[in-house]
Amino acid sequence: MSSDKENEYFSDGITEEILNALSKIKGLHVTARTSSFAFKNQNIDVREIGSKLNVALLLEGSIRKSDDIVRITAQLTNASNGYHVWSETWDRELKNIFIVQDEIAGIIAEKINKDIKVEKHPSQHVIENTDAYDWYLKGIYLQNKWDLNEGFNIIDYYEKALNIDPELIKAHVGLCDMYTWLGATGYVKPKDSYIKIGYHIKKILEHDKDNPEVYAIIGQRNFWIDWDLGACLKNLNKALELQPSNADAMKSKGLCLAALGRVEEALDSFFQASRLDPFSYHINSGIGMIYNYINENEKAIEYIDKNIQIYPSWYPQYMDKVDSLCKLERYDEAMKIIRMIENDPNSSISANHLSSLYYAYKGRKEEALKFIDLLKKESEEIGSEIDVNAFFIGQIYIILGKDEEALNCLENGIKNNATPFLFIKILNYWDHLRDHPRYLEAIKRIKYGEDDQTIESNNKKYKKANLPKEKAKEIKTRLNKLMKTDKPYLNPTLNLSDLSEMVDMTTNQLSQILNEFIGKNFYDYVNSFRLEYFLELYKNPKYKKFTLLSVAYECGFNSKTTFNSFFKKTLGKTPSTYFKK
Repeated sequence: MSSDKENEYFSDGITEEILNALSKIKGLHVTARTSSFAFKNQNIDVREIGSKLNVALLLEGSIRKSDDIVRITAQLTNASNGYHVWSETWDRELKNIFIVQDEIAGIIAEKINKDIKVEKHPSQHVIENTDAYDWYLKGIYLQNKWDLNEGFNIIDYYEKALNIDPELIKAHVGLCDMYTWLGATGYVKPKDSYIKIGYHIKKILEHDKDNPEVYAIIGQRNFWIDWDLGACLKNLNKALELQPSNADAMKSKGLCLAALGRVEEALDSFFQASRLDPFSYHINSGIGMIYNYINENEKAIEYIDKNIQIYPSWYPQYMDKVDSLCKLERYDEAMKIIRMIENDPNSSISANHLSSLYYAYKGRKEEALKFIDLLKKESEEIGSEIDVNAFFIGQIYIILGKDEEALNCLENGIKNNATPFLFIKILNYWDHLRDHPRYLEAIKRIKYGEDDQTIESNNKKYKKANLPKEKAKEIKTRLNKLMKTDKPYLNPTLNLSDLSEMVDMTTNQLSQILNEFIGKNFYDYVNSFRLEYFLELYKNPKYKKFTLLSVAYECGFNSKTTFNSFFKKTLGKTPSTYFKK
């Protein structure tokens, strides 16, 4: 609560730190920063916010800063009725800010549920020079804007903080995040970023071996820099064990599982992340990307369009949308996006890439090759250590039937750390080349860890479940009985993790049972019950006055596109055509 708007970075930083402290408490489901901050400076009723975030309680507060004294006021509100539950005020010296943040989180947790046990952190860092914390907060404020052009300014802020206070662990965490980001995108040489990240990881672990953020960072370095997917998954699981409400770690786990070829588990991780951070502009676009890669194009567009409504300037999503639109032969819509990107000076993606993709799908080879040449010139001008364009050009060559040229791109791209190739296991257009010796040799650069020997190259296949037929038959019967009696499919947010808990199995085991013994993936299996229930309800005269879509929603379908697509896929006609006949 300051008249100086330049102090916004301070209040945002303190707010985020309290949120992080809360999210480390087991037993609390805490909405992530992106979604919480979506309502900042908006005059919206608390009940509406609670409904949009699907939470029971809201934490609001204010911060006043005067020299090195901070006054923090917090109040807890019931999101269902807007009634005030509790409030308190703290006056503390800024040097003890980490201690007071944990204190606030612990009190709030106990107010919510007395059975929640909050771990104490007696060794929390005391800041001797508050200027260090100020530089750190300026860095995290700028980092949350996700602007690569500010990358080196952010690094400068964190380093200034550490020059004053080398024990400020939060600044080491921030530098790890930045060097991972810049190293993965080619703004910093991957080898240099690897060394920098390693140094700061060591500093964090010297201070706190149970810091969840450091395991998430190690996992991200494993993924984006090392290309070691087995190690990545192990470290992300450790981070989530220490901080279950870490939406970023859950999202990163989804990316890792997708790269490993475990598509349903990957989507499940993204859906869990979405519950923690429903307004994140990375999550819906990530789901859309996975659906695009496995050729589920209607679903890809559905989730990308959701994301565009939240964050239209997240440019990478338009690459996947144009690709899906072209695969569906919706070329006019694809061209509208290309024209939009051409006329947007702030776009971080290449209109030449989108244009070459467009003409390749239309079979106009000469135009496609012309734009490939322009794309190659872009790579030369950028001069990055990471040649991401090798990935895009390889894709276009495959569409044009130029497999040898595509394999050249694969070899050069993997050699030069083109990170999109991490997802090659699920990229559908590489399917016909998976047994090619050059392909098999090139992907050795990617370390799949323990899963290397067990995951089929085709994402549609799964390792055979190690279950006797009789046991599998018993589980199948129990599962079908659960679906018919308890009707969990009526929950539109039902996911693989939810269902696996209901039948007391791991998500991987359930995936294997569904695919090997039932012959359906998770979503087709659940939607088959929804469709069956829909057809049953629609026979009832009292439902005749409702629209088809309203009855579909009643049966657990969560979107018009999903309902129409699954209906047509199953019964061979659109719902309206089917019922007219």
